[in-house]
Amino acid sequence: MMELLRQWLTGITCAAIIVALADSLAARGTVRRIGRLAGGLLLLAAVVKPVLEVDLTALSSANLRLEMEAVPAAEEAGQDLMKSIIGRETGAYILDKAAELGLPCREVQVLCAVGENGMPYPESVVVTGPMSREEQALLARRIEADLAIPAERQSYRDGGEEG
Repeated sequence: MMELLRQWLTGITCAAIIVALADSLAARGTVRRIGRLAGGLLLLAAVVKPVLEVDLTALSSANLRLEMEAVPAAEEAGQDLMKSIIGRETGAYILDKAAELGLPCREVQVLCAVGENGMPYPESVVVTGPMSREEQALLARRIEADLAIPAERQSYRDGGEEG
């Protein structure tokens, strides 16, 4: 890296010396203006030369490799976020349905799984609240009908006891 920097600065210095020498030897008038223009272009070429020699294919493949490594982590984080949102929204929906039915429901926990298509879905539910067996059965039927969570994947607790 230091060698490349040294070569670059040497090239710029040599170009500047040549331009200064040509400018001092050029006659006044149009010839000097043309010489200054050419000298400016020569200096610009000396400054930009390392940028033009950059191997963009290597840079592009390195960037693509980094992006490809980041994709699975991003997909997993996205799935976790979707599972969290689906679980929270499904739990809120069940709480609303319980209130609509007049059932004493305090808390709902929804566990989500990822289907074969890669999309999360509500897999099971734990409902907490002091409900009778009939009230639990009523809510279980509603959950099964609305959310397709079968009764065997529904759990009911009465303040800590499972039912």
